[in-house]
Amino acid sequence: MILALTVLSCNTKRTDESDFTISMNLSGFEDSTKFKLLDLNKLEFIDSTYLINGKLEFNGIIDEPIYARIHTVDSKYLILWIEKGKISIDGDYNNFGFSNIAGTSLNIVMTKYRDKQSKLQIQRDSLMQQMIQLMSSQSEFAKDEFQRLNRQVIQIDKDVFDIRVQGIEFEQPSYYTIKELYFLRNDFSKDSLKLFFNKFPEKLQRTKYGEVIQTYIENKTIAIGDRYIDIQGMNESGQILKLSELEGNYILLDFWASWCGPCRSENPNLVKAYNNFKDKGFEIFSFSTDNNTNSWKTAIEKDSLTWTNVIDENGSYSKMSALYSVRGIPSSFLINPEGIIIAKNLRGKALEDKLNEEMNNLSL
Repeated sequence: MILALTVLSCNTKRTDESDFTISMNLSGFEDSTKFKLLDLNKLEFIDSTYLINGKLEFNGIIDEPIYARIHTVDSKYLILWIEKGKISIDGDYNNFGFSNIAGTSLNIVMTKYRDKQSKLQIQRDSLMQQMIQLMSSQSEFAKDEFQRLNRQVIQIDKDVFDIRVQGIEFEQPSYYTIKELYFLRNDFSKDSLKLFFNKFPEKLQRTKYGEVIQTYIENKTIAIGDRYIDIQGMNESGQILKLSELEGNYILLDFWASWCGPCRSENPNLVKAYNNFKDKGFEIFSFSTDNNTNSWKTAIEKDSLTWTNVIDENGSYSKMSALYSVRGIPSSFLINPEGIIIAKNLRGKALEDKLNEEMNNLSL
């Protein structure tokens, strides 16, 4: 029996009519394989169902298009846009990630550019595997071969970038193309970014993707020697806290997320630094780009983060992190008591060494 699943938006009453239907026809999967539908913006599973006789179906109600992923229990996945209408998917086990998606405009244009990149992505994955194997060797041949392969990877990344830019430039403005511009925002000059952004109608400019792009265009890149920009977020108790409330101390403004492996690996170093310097005028303002508040709270408790922790309801699409041109996480800014940024992205011992240097200079 196929399970018909309905997603309810918070302001929409359930009806007999669904906004979207996703019908899948798959081969190579075992009968009764479980599939889950993940909202990539919120990082929450919307629902799940089971494959019966090679077929399954999701349906539900949405307010706007959702960037999503369909997962299996053995980590096979397929990226798609959930939008109003009938979406049909045909695929097989071995090539599930490149299944044919038809029926709605966003998925048609997305798969067009996905498939243009597919061979390049396969080549890149192969090169990366070879480079990982070479890293264990210290021979001159291995070092030279690593550099040769790395140059190929760099060229592939350029080729992929060109394909994605073509989509933004030549396709009709849509959720797909505004999201692509959002992802590539740091790879353009501000003038080029503004030129592309101005192609979009106001409705798309006002999406969560567009608002972040607009923030990038309007604000200069923060550099060492600049005064910090005040930002705010909600702490675990729901209270709104501002970065400026800590002014007068050395402050590490730390952007992170619970799902970010390198962030979680760095947290023990931050705990150590905080314990060593908190009585000497050092504070941490951790700003999470999590889309899932529960995951954020769990990580705070598990990693023993006892300093100021805040989150934005817009998660990874927060304009707060955009003010600091945060592209990847972890990302951090060390601010002195006068409110001037004196260092960026200090990790582990480098952070403690800088704090010791600053504290020693204060005592002179």
